[in-house]
This record gives sequence, structure tokens and C-alpha cells, in this order.
Amino acid sequence: MPLPFDTLRLEGALFFPEILEKTALGDGPCQTPADYQLPKGLKLHDEYGRAFQIAQAQWKSFAATLERKDLDPTAQSRAFATEFLRDALGYTDIAPTAPIEIHARKYPVSTLAAAGKLPVVIAPHTQELDTPDYAFAIEGGGARKKSPAQLLQEFLNASPDHTWGLVTNGRKIRLLRDSATLTRPSFLEADLETVLSGARYPDFAAAWRILHASRAAASANHETAWDLWRKEGQEQGTAVRAKMRVGVTDALLALGKNKVSKIKCLSLW
Repeated sequence: MPLPFDTLRLEGALFFPEILEKTALGDGPCQTPADYQLPKGLKLHDEYGRAFQIAQAQWKSFAATLERKDLDPTAQSRAFATEFLRDALGYTDIAPTAPIEIHARKYPVSTLAAAGKLPVVIAPHTQELDTPDYAFAIEGGGARKKSPAQLLQEFLNASPDHTWGLVTNGRKIRLLRDSATLTRPSFLEADLETVLSGARYPDFAAAWRILHASRAAASANHETAWDLWRKEGQEQGTAVRAKMRVGVTDALLALGKNKVSKIKCLSLW
């Protein structure tokens, strides 16, 4: 799905494209400084400008390890992802966790954040998010291999306590939501490697606006900013489809009248 930033990739129906475009640009709902939990007097552009400087320094250290064969890629990715989520995106309580058991199945989720409500699966930087591996297999789940993205999606679908989650290999990061189907992928992905190695500040600001920790914080009605964006998109989509149905109906009626009129004209001959 095309977006204003080529480092953002939307698959499936996670968000309505128009809503996501607005939020990427900072023009959507729930995007005031207070919504991002900033103290009074601070401005959003100052905050994600600061986060950009932090993330670039973190990336510089991480990038220096990417080609080294003497280092554990899983450990390096976990260190970078944890620092990035904590210091650049505001997930200050991010912490490792033991595999989580649900209905006699153990899901090797690496990390939890946002008061334990946001699972984070961290893969080594040498592995793509959709490539199956034994390290991400679900104990008791049958299949011997799962991709990092599959593991997270199946965990979200199984867990009654988790709706949203992140999966990353340090190079890319994806936001997923629980889904009734596993046949069609549905996610939002940010290309961190391109953003940070290319010092693409506008792209970073867009990703920050969408993925910041405040987006995962539930309000009094148990909805996150992501939930509200998703709901507004669904309402807009319903309105658009309703207008399209009216338009199609009017066009068909007009076409029918036109045909009847032509038939009457022909009968006069």
C-alpha cells in the first residue's frame, strides 16, 4: 500500500491508508503533545528530534557489528532493539521474558513492554522476519519452524491479554494485531536500516509518531491510539463503501432508464 514515506509498508487491513497517512504526517487523532505523554512546555518536534539523535548513535554502534562473524547476531539485535525501543521510542519498562504458556503451548516471545501488554519478538539481524527457523517454533504447536512474524501473530491470536505486538530484527520493525485469519498478512513495517543509515529524519519522525510507546498505552476505555486509529479508519471505510454503493445504484438506475428510453425510441420506427 503506497504511503507518503517509502520506508513505511502497509499490508492488509491493519489501518485505513488515509488515516495512516495523516498519522504519519502528524495530522491524525490522538497526536497532541499530551497524547504523547510529554510534559507541558515540550514540543513534539523537539522530542522526536532528540529521539532521532539517540537512534542514529545506536544504529552506528549496531551497524558496525552487522558483518562481524565473531559476534552473536541474536545478542546484538536484542541489545540494539531493546535500547532503541527504550531510549528512542519511550518503552522504558521493556524487559526480557520467559516463554509464555497458553493452552499448553509455549510461545518463545523474547520481550514484553508497555506494562506487559506489548509482546516484542526479536530476531537476529541475519534473519528475515518471514523466514522460518527452529528458534521461533511454538512448543506443543506441531510445526517445527516458525518465522518471527508467524510466532508473534499466532501468539496474539491465542492470548486474551495481548492485542498488539512488535517484531524486529533490528533492520526492520513491524506492528501486528491479533487477527481472525492467518492466510493474509496484515501489518505495518518500518525500514529502520534505510531510515537510520540514510539519516532520513522525516521518515524517522513518521515512524516515531506511529510507534511511540504512548500509542500502546490503553486509555480508561481500554483502547490504545492504534485501536482508535483503526476504528476511525473502519468508520471512514464504511462511509466510503456506502457512498460507492449509492453511486453504483444511481448509475445502474440511470443506465436502465437510458436503455428503456432507447427501446421506446426504436419501437417508434
